[in-house]
Amino acid sequence: MYTSYWGLSRRPFEERQESDLYFGAGSHQTALLKLRYLVDQRKGIAVLAGEHGLGKSLLTQVFEREAQVAPVIRLLLPQLSAAETLAYFASRLGCDVSEQHPQHRILRELEDKLASLKASGAHAVFLIDDAHLLDNTHLNALRLLLNLNESGQADFSVILSGRTQLLGRLQQLEALQTRTSLRAALAPLASEEILPYVQHRLRICGVNKEIFTSSAGVQLFEHSQGIPRRVNQICDLAMLVGYVDELDRLGPVEIDAAAEELFSVVMPQQAAA
Repeated sequence: MYTSYWGLSRRPFEERQESDLYFGAGSHQTALLKLRYLVDQRKGIAVLAGEHGLGKSLLTQVFEREAQVAPVIRLLLPQLSAAETLAYFASRLGCDVSEQHPQHRILRELEDKLASLKASGAHAVFLIDDAHLLDNTHLNALRLLLNLNESGQADFSVILSGRTQLLGRLQQLEALQTRTSLRAALAPLASEEILPYVQHRLRICGVNKEIFTSSAGVQLFEHSQGIPRRVNQICDLAMLVGYVDELDRLGPVEIDAAAEELFSVVMPQQAAA
């Protein structure tokens, strides 16, 4: 609605995000480098931990886009059973299996396929989103999968992406804990990163002028606490307000108004007795 008013080619703060909008904030860039190192050095497991709204999915999209050792197999439904999880990975790699097949057959098919990929110079990466939802049965299935790496025939890495409670879950299974080579924790944006983050997104979407004032950046950090998803929500609504009010720039008043509408809890008035 407001894109043409601000001269944008697309909305820079919408919920669904494309990988070119990625901003290399401190903890995010460190995490991305660790994921690259995981693959470059053929490590076993990496854990990417962070609470909701910090940008885990976008970061893994950037990793997947830049990966030079495809394939990257992403699992979006960790509620699958352990057998279904292994069968999903195998089928995505081109194996003719299903969850009805015995586990030993699925593992054998996986090993053969991964050995073939290794021979061709490829390095598969199994990426599991919302991995904090995996139960001990799934984690044991991953342990079996990792045994293929130790046989010397297969060559792959596993990335577990989820909320910080995932770190505690791994401690319950020493076999996986000891195989976890890298751990990366995402943190909120620092106060000095807020405006560069906003400006980066605006520039990618076609606008290089300053729309949000420096004082707006202070209020953005105050209301969002540096959580990128909240920053996006506030900026999106503030730009709509600016469009409606025909403003040239957005300051703390517009940020406060957008944040109040998004996050304040308004209790319905009780009917008069």
